[in-house]
Amino acid sequence: MSFLILAAFVAPARAEDAPPAEAEPAQAPAEPAPAEPAPVPSVDEAALFGEAPPADPTTAPDATDFGETTIAETTTSDIASRLGLADERLTVGGKLYLRATAAVSEDTDAEDTAYSSPNLLDLFTDVRPNDRVRGFAQARLRADFTVVEGDTDSFGNELEPNSVTLDQLWLKFDAGHLVYITAGRQRIKWGSGRFWNPTDFMNQTTLDALNATAFDERTGVTLLKVHVPIESIGANLYAVGNFDGADTLGTIGGALRTEWVLGPSELALTAAAREGDPLRLGADYSAAVGPFDLHAEAAFRHGDETPTYKGSWDIATFEFPDKVDRSDEWIPELAAGAELGVKVNDEDTVYIGAEYFYNGAGYEDAGLYPYLAFVGEFTPFYLGRHYVGAYVAVPSPGNWDDTSFTLSHLTNLSDESHATRVDASTRLNTFLSVNAYGQVSYGENGEFHFSIDVDPVPGVIPDGISLPAPIATFGVGAMVNF
Repeated sequence: MSFLILAAFVAPARAEDAPPAEAEPAQAPAEPAPAEPAPVPSVDEAALFGEAPPADPTTAPDATDFGETTIAETTTSDIASRLGLADERLTVGGKLYLRATAAVSEDTDAEDTAYSSPNLLDLFTDVRPNDRVRGFAQARLRADFTVVEGDTDSFGNELEPNSVTLDQLWLKFDAGHLVYITAGRQRIKWGSGRFWNPTDFMNQTTLDALNATAFDERTGVTLLKVHVPIESIGANLYAVGNFDGADTLGTIGGALRTEWVLGPSELALTAAAREGDPLRLGADYSAAVGPFDLHAEAAFRHGDETPTYKGSWDIATFEFPDKVDRSDEWIPELAAGAELGVKVNDEDTVYIGAEYFYNGAGYEDAGLYPYLAFVGEFTPFYLGRHYVGAYVAVPSPGNWDDTSFTLSHLTNLSDESHATRVDASTRLNTFLSVNAYGQVSYGENGEFHFSIDVDPVPGVIPDGISLPAPIATFGVGAMVNF
């Protein structure tokens, strides 16, 4: 059995963390339909498992006659053909990603600089008995070599040195080449934005807008996805059942999505609902206009019971902000951006892009950020009301065909904090790639330059809380695909 070799090159224009894709209809950007399946050769089960039929002693090479039984030598080509037959149906592989990061903070001595080593190991099995059926399973091991049992973060939450997560476990098949079904825990991403995806309704966690340039660490969601491509009009229809965390029939969620190819543009409309979650409606549009690639996403949610806070917080005087109920409102989110490819020479292109994000549930300033962190509702990239992001991507410059560079910048316009990051990655050989990044945080005391200083309160916070603002973060990583 051979291993599946996955390319390890990390570049802005590539997404290599998903399992190998299978062909589906190419009319719309989602999941193109598989081509007409080729005839599957009949399998001689006896030969496959080493029980070869008796050979003719007059033709078998190096045959030995034991009366009525003839034993023929198994040649190297016989073994190779049997392993090759099995290898067409089963692939085993994975990804090992070792990382080390250091975070420099204000008013912190060099020897007290925070260091961490969050490492990942993904192992998968990919089963394809024929062109129309596929099963996939992937598990993820997280191991931070710098954490020991009993360690806690600044807010007293216990840290885990090691954890194992089921990332993906799904079965995909079609019915008459008309309907394509994927059932189980699977990765999914909706929306065309680079930094923000307000229409990505199925994921329970939001995208890490800066780190996703190197690696999107989100794992799969338990879904039943039914896909109906309509090639004649360039459309894809989806019905999705959301079983993630559901323990009764009433807690199963659902979504409907349609995607249309309209000349040089694509339009998607989505609706999602689930007991305990708000009703979500969204539209996603992307188009090529001259030299620009434009994209926009708009999402509205109604019945959101997540509280918004108003007022101030002073734990020393037991002053707490008031909860504001917005469940009767339609809360909007909007992301829009553009990308321009600038051709430097016949072989090199530099991509320049910018994106704006409006978050209707965000805060106009950073006054309540410490309280949100204290109650576990500090959600990075979705705290402020207004954001802007920009990037410059340089894939394979000159004769550095296996190297890429990306410069990214985010600003929380509501609290006037900023983060700028540079990523570089290179592939050393077929299996190994390395990456490095540096990030600086600056501006006002806000989301990207966040600090907390709470004095001790007897019986409540005996030691107080002190979290210095970050200045710079550096990281290196090595990724092996096998």
